Amino acid sequence: MTFRRAWDGDGWQAYVLQLVQLRHKPQNVQTVPDRVRGDAGIEFFSTDGCLYQCYAPEEIGDTAKAASAMKAKASRDLQKLVTFQKEIAKLLQCIKAKRWILLCPFLDDKDVVAFVRQKGEMIKKCGVSFVSDDFEALVQSQQDFVSELGQLRLLSLGPSLQIPVPSEDDVRFKSDGEITSRLVEKLTRAFPRATASQIETRKIGYIRAHLLRENALDLLREDHALLWERSIRCLDAEESRLIALGSGSGHPGQQLMDSVARIEDSLVHDLPDLPRSVITQIALGTISDWLFRCPLDFPSWD
Repeated sequence: MTFRRAWDGDGWQAYVLQLVQLRHKPQNVQTVPDRVRGDAGIEFFSTDGCLYQCYAPEEIGDTAKAASAMKAKASRDLQKLVTFQKEIAKLLQCIKAKRWILLCPFLDDKDVVAFVRQKGEMIKKCGVSFVSDDFEALVQSQQDFVSELGQLRLLSLGPSLQIPVPSEDDVRFKSDGEITSRLVEKLTRAFPRATASQIETRKIGYIRAHLLRENALDLLREDHALLWERSIRCLDAEESRLIALGSGSGHPGQQLMDSVARIEDSLVHDLPDLPRSVITQIALGTISDWLFRCPLDFPSWD
């Protein structure tokens, strides 16, 4: 099983919460809001005494830098168990903390484990009321949640996704700027016999599709992190294929249709629980994204 290494903080936290809820059951997991005075070193805890903190390193290719960042994160947040012990005790009430777990997308360096374990032993000696005698500090990764990952892949989406429709103001705002000029140039080359009005209509359509795609992916990232991960992986693979092989030799209109069909087929295969309407919106929006960023281009067509 392969694991995605690159995550933004919010996406990783949402993903981890699903894994932790599968391990402990949702009714046994409490999230700790961080909007007011931070999260005190805990992002959620279980009623059997596990305190979880999430961390997704920005550096994913340099093992030493990633390990250093993980150690720094663990050092800061373990110390918060002492600094904010009164606030945390109010959250836990009668629960004794048996484990503090730093959960990262990957774990490459065993020195991080040793460092976190040592810091945990130091915390155990600080006389914190809610820390149990058998308290341990650990660092774990997706590899420690293989069973939960398997369960998550079997879960359906549940209620239909309600994707926010972009407002006309959003569309107008996106219509200005260099990338939109680039889009118009490509559409003009792709459809040389189209009138200015027809090009404008196509431009607005692609802009709206792009905004819908971004809304759909944001919704998946926030509420269905695993599906978001799989959709991003799928779209990245299709873009790599496009860059390597090109979009085809037919008329630009046919190339666009073929590209949409390939993305839809790929998403249907990898995300069978995703509604077809959402898949179509993501596919059309991805074509727009490619037109904006230039993976998809057209020579002059007569």
